[in-house]
Amino acid sequence: MKLALYGPQISTFVRCCTTVAQEAGVSWQLHPTGTGTKESAAHHPFLRTPAAYIDDLHFYETLAITSYIDSQYNQRRLQPMAPEAGARCLQWVNIMSNYVFPIIEERLVLPRLVAPLMGRQPDEKLIAEALPNIAYHMQVVDQRLLEAPFLAGTEVSLADIFMYCVIESAAMTPEGADILTHLPALSAWKQVIEARPAVQATKWPDPSELGGAS
Repeated sequence: MKLALYGPQISTFVRCCTTVAQEAGVSWQLHPTGTGTKESAAHHPFLRTPAAYIDDLHFYETLAITSYIDSQYNQRRLQPMAPEAGARCLQWVNIMSNYVFPIIEERLVLPRLVAPLMGRQPDEKLIAEALPNIAYHMQVVDQRLLEAPFLAGTEVSLADIFMYCVIESAAMTPEGADILTHLPALSAWKQVIEARPAVQATKWPDPSELGGAS
């Protein structure tokens, strides 16, 4: 079964979907679609991305897309059944989506990596002012990984896939890479997740090839 995805070619949340599809052995095709465009309105009522079509079903929102794929094609291997681990998985997916992603994306990745590709100078003041807060967010994740090998507990879950995608985007910037050198648990976890074949199969191109992020 093929998954049809609509979203930017370089996107944190699109990569969450493609990585989970790879984990489940589901083939996928990305139809490049910009967030907030008229084209995105055909697939998402709030003009957001990604949106997906699979099994004659239409889903939007990354957690809905990934949980369906994992449940239908991967025996829920990325969704812990134990009550605490299941709750931790959802907790950390939401922490990534609501706290870690926005500040890293808006205050670091976009101004440092994307702005120059659009002919603009990086907003150094914006980045510098945000770095202590970005470091704090990453420290919170590091602290969790001092308590358990993975975010939900003892096994890799959707939470690790989601968090990896945003931490990797931070690591593509000099500032994010520097923060990681001071967070050994987060750095070691990143290497473990990065080694998974599904993650390798969905690697982003070099930052110099980026044309946008979301």
